Amino acid sequence: MSKDDHPGDEHPDHDSLNKLLLRLQLPFIRANYHELAQTAAEQQWNHLEYLKRLIEGEIARREDKSLVARIRRARFPLTKTLDQFQWNWPKKINRPQIQNLFRLNFVEQKSNAIFLGGVGLGKNPSVHRAWS
Repeated sequence: MSKDDHPGDEHPDHDSLNKLLLRLQLPFIRANYHELAQTAAEQQWNHLEYLKRLIEGEIARREDKSLVARIRRARFPLTKTLDQFQWNWPKKINRPQIQNLFRLNFVEQKSNAIFLGGVGLGKNPSVHRAWS
């Protein structure tokens, strides 16, 4: 049994399904259909809810993978999250305003955000964090 197999996957139906999912390149569904089927049975989901959850998981995996690829292609010098931001430097920083900016509401409003400041204050890394 390989590391991707689940207990009880020796059944011919599981083997056949795994091969089809592999061929269709659906790794999230392949890795999670068995466990999610058990959850669906326990929580009495109908078949559409079960299918919806599998597809949502596959979409989320692809979106995550796509984001990672775009960041890699952008060749940003470093990738940090907002949690890694050093709020004690520069001395004068409006933390609530910056945190609100990172909610990206300006994108939905189709407006712009401009970072102004002197050299070496972390404007570029801040912009990179917004999209990470």
